[in-house]
Amino acid sequence: MVELKWKGKVEREDSISKIYETKPLHILDIYPSISSDFKSEQKWQNLLIWGDNKSVMNSLLDEFKNKISLIYIDPPFATGSNFNLKIQIGEDGKYIDDIAYKDKWKEGLETYLDFLHERLILMRELLKNSGSIFVHLDWHISHYIKLIMDEIFGIENFRNEIIWAYPAASVKTRSFFIRSYDTILFYSKTDNYVFNDDPNIYMEYSNRVKNALKKDEQGIFYYRGGSHNRKKLSRKVYVEKEGIFPRDVWNDIPYIRANTSEYQGFSTQKPERLLKRIILSSTKENDIIADFFCGSGTTLAVAEKLGRYWIGCDSNKHAIHMTRKRILNLSQSNDMINWNKNYDKNAQRFKIECIDKKEEEYTLSDAFLKREIVDDKGLKVKETPEFKTKIHQNDNRIVIELIDYKIPFIDLISEKVLENIKSFSDWIDYWAIDFDSKNNIFKNMFFSYRNPKFRTLSLRSDGHYYDKPGHYNVLVKVIDIFGIETMKKHEIKLMQ
Repeated sequence: MVELKWKGKVEREDSISKIYETKPLHILDIYPSISSDFKSEQKWQNLLIWGDNKSVMNSLLDEFKNKISLIYIDPPFATGSNFNLKIQIGEDGKYIDDIAYKDKWKEGLETYLDFLHERLILMRELLKNSGSIFVHLDWHISHYIKLIMDEIFGIENFRNEIIWAYPAASVKTRSFFIRSYDTILFYSKTDNYVFNDDPNIYMEYSNRVKNALKKDEQGIFYYRGGSHNRKKLSRKVYVEKEGIFPRDVWNDIPYIRANTSEYQGFSTQKPERLLKRIILSSTKENDIIADFFCGSGTTLAVAEKLGRYWIGCDSNKHAIHMTRKRILNLSQSNDMINWNKNYDKNAQRFKIECIDKKEEEYTLSDAFLKREIVDDKGLKVKETPEFKTKIHQNDNRIVIELIDYKIPFIDLISEKVLENIKSFSDWIDYWAIDFDSKNNIFKNMFFSYRNPKFRTLSLRSDGHYYDKPGHYNVLVKVIDIFGIETMKKHEIKLMQ
């Protein structure tokens, strides 16, 4: 078999032990299920993990080795560029661009190949024997990664090179043909893998076929032509399915535009209908799906709406927060089987974890800072913002209201940001309450947040009723536009 060699490459057998030592995962947030469809006896909690995915996957091996049915990843493409996400401010929808990830490799191609090679090895360890992996790439690097995947997964387990073709944006170049497709490499772990003939993954008929379709009392049909002895023949052919089984060129799924309902403000966001086809073709209900470059959370959102469990990971804290809000807002998103309807179900329970303990200082992205103090690494601050609350208590019912929010480093913030702050609440992107805090794990029992299409933030919580008297610790958490989390503790006393 042909092998790809580069300086510093290690063999697969050596890589797993050399990647990272296993580190514990720390729980940051728990979201109890608020879905009426959730079965209380089911112990599974979906996982959203903040941290470097190499270390995260190593830490998952003990529990999830040979357990994951499908891995989809949309890693960096070695483009030499930076890619942005939009951080919106306040109710007006104004935003600033922040860096989602840097796709620059100072030491060249070898560094990138090392980066993805080690991660693909770990992904193979996590996959079930009947599982599959889809790696989303483009013209920059796909041919190198094809050879690496042949080596790791076996050339005999290569299933498809899928071409996702989409309309090209306006491009000025006349130096080469305009590029308007991505490549998705599809491998199984073994030759005994799940692959489904599901009508919900079918592609539409071509316009020629659609124009030829007719309907009678027996169903939908077309006339199949032919000739015999110079006489034209035709017969009715009835079609049982609405569309055709997908080819390896997918030109029926548009890319994400800013005016679409699923847009999250992530520059490399992939369409939900792309993930729908991948997930339905390669998994069954209740299978575990993972995306270790989860970005804005497309894979996780689609997995849940299709009745699968999920694990997501990203090293960017803003991406984790974006995904959190997307999952919480699932009920208002498109249904995956009937796109013209809302999904209309709340999120199943999930938890947010991190690979390292919470930081004691926060990095302010350059996007927020005055030009004269910008550097390439961001600015670290130790002082955290402060907020004020008002507690409304009536017997065993309490309501908590946010009444102020102040940041101590306002003199560092650029005018471009400050001009969009009309009220203290414009600093705030999300806040939540744990009405009965225990074990230093935050349970999000009430939360209010802004999303790309709905910018209003409720500053007053729903009423919470306590069943019995006693002393209760109440934690209030605020996440601001910088991604900084601030918490305040209250003690509630309920008399007999």
